[in-house]
Amino acid sequence: MQTIALYTTETMADWEYAYLTTQITTAEEVRPGRFRLLLVGDGPTPVRSLGGLPLSPAADLDELIPLADEGTLAALVIPGGNHYVEGGHERLAGTVEGLIAREVPVAAICGATYFLARNGFLDERRHTSNAAEFLTASGYQGAGGYVDAPVITDQGVTTASGIHAVPFTAEVMRVTQLAPEPVITAWEQLYLTGDPRHYEALMEATGAWQNS
Repeated sequence: MQTIALYTTETMADWEYAYLTTQITTAEEVRPGRFRLLLVGDGPTPVRSLGGLPLSPAADLDELIPLADEGTLAALVIPGGNHYVEGGHERLAGTVEGLIAREVPVAAICGATYFLARNGFLDERRHTSNAAEFLTASGYQGAGGYVDAPVITDQGVTTASGIHAVPFTAEVMRVTQLAPEPVITAWEQLYLTGDPRHYEALMEATGAWQNS
């Protein structure tokens, strides 16, 4: 079974990870035993999301490298929050460095892209964020690689704007192979457009996946 780890931290933005956690559960209903969601934290202390939702890490960051070494860590997902600009998250930075070295995908959205920039992970990668100006204050050296797009993946690192949670979720689904491409595309288009045709396509693609 593959693990998708979600970093839990104070003020983590609820809308930026909720689509993904739901899609992991949905995928497991269609094809059980393939993936699990693991909430990881900088220690065991419970946190509260930006919306006040209490969350308790089920594992410490130290547990991710062993999962990566055994080949069962599909990705680390880092949601945005209000505290990344202030610094900190040193243990997270060390974990990200170790995962990238092991070619484990890392996905960050909104404020978490600032964290990646501040720690040098975007200096030599194409990337995006809330705006180019948002990352400038981090002092990073990668401004030339900024792309004005909802989501970008380069060299194992996915970045996204905080207002593009749907494309971010779809990209993580693709990177981890959580679902087949027809399912991902139909889901993404449905939630981007609200067009009922995409709902029909999603049901058809999901049924084909379930019966394959």
